[in-house]
Amino acid sequence: MSSKLEKFVNEFPWVENESAPWAEFDKSLTESKVAVISTGGLYVKGDKPFEIKSREDVDESFREIPLNIEPDQLEIAHEHYEKRYANKDINTVFPIERLNELVKDGFIGEVSNYNFSITGYIPEPDQIYATGEEIALNLSKLEVDAVLIVPV
Repeated sequence: MSSKLEKFVNEFPWVENESAPWAEFDKSLTESKVAVISTGGLYVKGDKPFEIKSREDVDESFREIPLNIEPDQLEIAHEHYEKRYANKDINTVFPIERLNELVKDGFIGEVSNYNFSITGYIPEPDQIYATGEEIALNLSKLEVDAVLIVPV
């Protein structure tokens, strides 16, 4: 490792999570319901887009995305990544069609009827805890077994 990189790694303010709950995954994927959570800032046309006014004024909310939504009905409200590839194929940031293929192939049991998106631009991570708890409650109500988190 170069000295410049080593200095960066040693001085970066890494976050160490010592309190995250952990549960063993003891169910077969072939019997599991899987959901997607994307940080791509996706929302359904007609719904309220995410609003990011400044570093201090970000939108920590989430959007619920129905399973059977057509890709052309999804919009992106996120100004902090290149959207060229997502606009060509939404599966690059929200791989719902790929999960449906895994269901057809028998690799997973089913895909959740509702999936979720947040905007990945949240500079202060402690602002997102309430949103995470709300999404987790929704996932529990949907009886989701596993979640594919797609960081964008």
